[in-house]
Amino acid sequence: MKSDFKVPGYTDSVARENIVMKALIAALQSAGGKLDKKEARNQLPKFDSRITDEVLWYEKPAPKRGGTYIPFTFTISWAARHLALAGYLIDERMKPYVLTDKGLKVDVSKLTGEKIRRVSQPLLDEIQEEKRKNKESIQKVEKKELKESDDSTAEIPDETETWKDQLKAQLSIMNPYQFEKFSRRLIKEMGAEIDDSLGIQKSRDGGIDGYAYFKTEDFRTIRVAIQAKRYNHQVGDNAVRDFRGAIQNGTEYGILIATNYFSDSAKKEAKDPSKSTPITLLDIEDIVDLVEKYQLFINKIETYELGSFYFE
Repeated sequence: MKSDFKVPGYTDSVARENIVMKALIAALQSAGGKLDKKEARNQLPKFDSRITDEVLWYEKPAPKRGGTYIPFTFTISWAARHLALAGYLIDERMKPYVLTDKGLKVDVSKLTGEKIRRVSQPLLDEIQEEKRKNKESIQKVEKKELKESDDSTAEIPDETETWKDQLKAQLSIMNPYQFEKFSRRLIKEMGAEIDDSLGIQKSRDGGIDGYAYFKTEDFRTIRVAIQAKRYNHQVGDNAVRDFRGAIQNGTEYGILIATNYFSDSAKKEAKDPSKSTPITLLDIEDIVDLVEKYQLFINKIETYELGSFYFE
């Protein structure tokens, strides 16, 4: 299979989304109807062999903003949007993914993407038409949002994802010194006291980027090692082993922060019970979630749009 999800009969975005719709419902049904978005994504290859790890994490250049992006992010976002509009999924903008009663009971083997779209597409068209009218009525000139896929110019379905994609892009091109500063601040927002005697050194490469200290409710102090690394590829188990090997005695665990995703072998290595120091892995999705949770260097903007009453 090609890494950009192009195989005979499945070369356009609609066909790709149709594949993902069925796999997503199957994954959620298998989990009892509810899955964290990241876990749901990781489960998809189990329910359709065409969705390989290569498909999930394939990256393409993003010329307009620099860095790279992962096309599958948009494929699964659109698939979830159609499932929600068709009544199989609770509002896809919520976390985690949750099936409706209809989604729990449907026989996936008899379901097709075309059947889902017969319900969802008219609703989606109506939503987009109303948005278009609203924009024209208040005479706003907005830049067209580029849907990061090969053959679609529609807007990204979840508008809250726009700033998250921008954040991922900026983190991927941030210089190592700046990313280390960012990571230390993020850990500090989580309630830790940072040891300033180590880290934030422009010449540093590898090893430990710093130590943090968490105080428990019973006033015990836990020492944690930190390593923040920018990766333009999936992070393997070697990175976890190297980090663990650099951790000093007296450290409870390590936190490895990466601007990409961790392989299954890396996750297994991090949790290996035979190793003395467990490692907590924070991938790019975890980083984005924590930035949102702690409102770190982001500004919340509220706005309104006119309802259909004004256009009747």
